[in-house]
Amino acid sequence: MDLDLGETQGLLQETVRQFLEAEAPFDAIRKLEADQGWDAGLWEKIVAQGFLGVAFGEAHGGSGGSLLDLGLVVEEFARRAVMVPILEVAVAGRALQACPEGGAASIPQILSGAMVPVPALLEAGDRFGEIELERAEDGTLTGTKHFVDYGQHATHHLVAAREAGQEAFFLVDARAPGVSCEPLRSVGRTPVAAVDYTHAPAQRVEGAGGVAAAIRLGRVLAALQCVGSMQASLDQTVAYANTREQFGQTIGRFQAVRHHCANMASRVASARLLALEALSALDRGEEADVRVAAAKAAASRSAPEVLMLGHQVHGGNGVIEENDLYFFTLRGKERSLAWGSVEECLAVMADRVDEEVDWL
Repeated sequence: MDLDLGETQGLLQETVRQFLEAEAPFDAIRKLEADQGWDAGLWEKIVAQGFLGVAFGEAHGGSGGSLLDLGLVVEEFARRAVMVPILEVAVAGRALQACPEGGAASIPQILSGAMVPVPALLEAGDRFGEIELERAEDGTLTGTKHFVDYGQHATHHLVAAREAGQEAFFLVDARAPGVSCEPLRSVGRTPVAAVDYTHAPAQRVEGAGGVAAAIRLGRVLAALQCVGSMQASLDQTVAYANTREQFGQTIGRFQAVRHHCANMASRVASARLLALEALSALDRGEEADVRVAAAKAAASRSAPEVLMLGHQVHGGNGVIEENDLYFFTLRGKERSLAWGSVEECLAVMADRVDEEVDWL
């Protein structure tokens, strides 16, 4: 893949960054954390700006961007720690777009902001491959999904369940009778819920291939969310090291501090490269399970290390929540666990270690 961003990609990245800096002040994000809410006002502006269109094809009203373009947008959102379900809506929307049974008709509603769908994948076992929820013969779902990001604020849930023993996605109106959400607390302070379905009407929209594809896309985008948190921490740490003075000079002149910043930068760059390579493979139509797992494992392992190095450089100043550093420490840690921890992703790679690879 070409490691240099194209002119259009660079413009997209800069446009999103400037928009979020202007529209998402950190003080507003702090209030949302305290209220366990989400930034509905910002979401309306995001819809108006057309940023969601990057995830969808022109035939469905989107801008026809690549997955790489989508990844750049998701990373920029993570660099601002905003409380909006950009990853979740993109993953659910892409699954609906690929649906041969009418799910693509939902895309205009997503692009207009009338519909905010999020995936509901995990159950009590907290494993993506363990789906026991099954749609009844009357077309309803009864059971519980755990750790549904933004589940209490979504209009619809894209629920992974079984029908006739086969995995599939089912679209459930989150506001319908029989659907109840219990807000949970997450280390990242972003909205998450356990969702109970009691004879909730469910429309089948995609088969097992759609569930697997959604997991791959969500996993690699979560890796880029880790990268975004790490990059924000690195930027803030370098700026602090170049202004904080000790022993008559800025601490950035000390070799140990420079080593910390260099180690942070190298981990961020390598994690970003693996994630963008994985997205490029998905863009080419490859399943790329190993590439995706490797990217997420690398990002999940790097995130806590990079973020803690940032705190070491900041010292006591980095502990107080008046300092914006904590946003990225908490979000980065939470994203390192979301969509597959280091151990889960390494297990995916281990399952395929005996497969032949054509390196040429």
